[in-house]
Amino acid sequence: MTTHAYMAQPWYELLAERCASSNRFKVSVMLGISPAALSQVLNGSGKYGTGEAKTDRIADRVLHTFGRFECPHLTEQAEGGESVVITADQCRAFAHRVVPIGSPRELQHWQCCQQCPHKAASAPPQPREVRPRKAATKGGTE
Repeated sequence: MTTHAYMAQPWYELLAERCASSNRFKVSVMLGISPAALSQVLNGSGKYGTGEAKTDRIADRVLHTFGRFECPHLTEQAEGGESVVITADQCRAFAHRVVPIGSPRELQHWQCCQQCPHKAASAPPQPREVRPRKAATKGGTE
């Protein structure tokens, strides 16, 4: 298998670990990419292998979906000054929820999340615009 420069980046390692412990199809659904694109990135084949396609969008989705962040609020609240690292899913659940009005503690956490530099990185991936394909013609001529 050929090694490409993007395969040495942290997001690729995170993706490879996730695919090793789960079904590739499920991972592709979680990332919002096609199973074929996921396989091409992991194998370094197709347009990703030749360098014709960029991995920026996939890297961004991997970090948004499977990344880990140090939570400034939870670190501040922790005993002993240890940093508290949470998953992107946990960060997203805290930062991108409706205002919690039932608990002052939860409200304080939510307010801290609104100022946090990780809020944008933990945002749910934006869905791509679906563009219909051109209709295929039968017989090759019209």
